[in-house]
Amino acid sequence: MKTSLKTLFVAAAVALSTSACTETDQRNAEATADRAASTTEAAADSATARTDAALDRAETRMDAATDKAGARMEAAGEKLEAKMKTAGEKLEAAGAKAEAKMKALGDAAERSAAQAKENINEANRK
Repeated sequence: MKTSLKTLFVAAAVALSTSACTETDQRNAEATADRAASTTEAAADSATARTDAALDRAETRMDAATDKAGARMEAAGEKLEAKMKTAGEKLEAAGAKAEAKMKALGDAAERSAAQAKENINEANRK
């Protein structure tokens, strides 16, 4: 776009310079064409600089958002790992408690069986 606008202004300047009647008019036309070309080039350079700056800002924002999302994912993973560890510990404690209850019930059953046997023997002796 920069080149096409510059070419357009140069062509206009040439057209003006050929139609000028006097040398002064021709110099004025050339100066006007040069100023127009310089203005166009400066505007194109400025637009390019603004676009580059906007792209740099967008890249910085994207990098920050990516870093933030990565940190959130890592924190979520650590939180899940802690919850899984806690759940595992609770499950292990529940298993140990159930095992202790089963042992206590087994001991109680053995005592009951022994007591019942003793009661039967005592009843038979009477």
